[in-house]
Amino acid sequence: MASVVYPAEYLGDIMKPTYYKALWHNCGKCKLHFMSEAPHLKAYLCDECWNKVPHYRTTNVQKVKKGPTHNLPHILRDISSTEIMLYTIGNLICLAIVGYYLWFK
Repeated sequence: MASVVYPAEYLGDIMKPTYYKALWHNCGKCKLHFMSEAPHLKAYLCDECWNKVPHYRTTNVQKVKKGPTHNLPHILRDISSTEIMLYTIGNLICLAIVGYYLWFK
């Protein structure tokens, strides 16, 4: 008995080749088209331009000194009760003016 050969459409995904999504980008230096899945890792440069660019590496990394914070915002300093009262009265006056215009005009 001879074996039966089915067309690819009957076999479904078995005989279909895997296709990759083409990700074309322009090189930022030479304006050449190149393919890359993550072009931001090489600053949108093709391989030739990336190899021509000098790559600097540091051997001694400076540690950030952690200490007390100096320029604190003004809200974190000691606020007196008179400042709180003046601020509250000012806000109430502004709300009264806005309410007057919305309610009566």
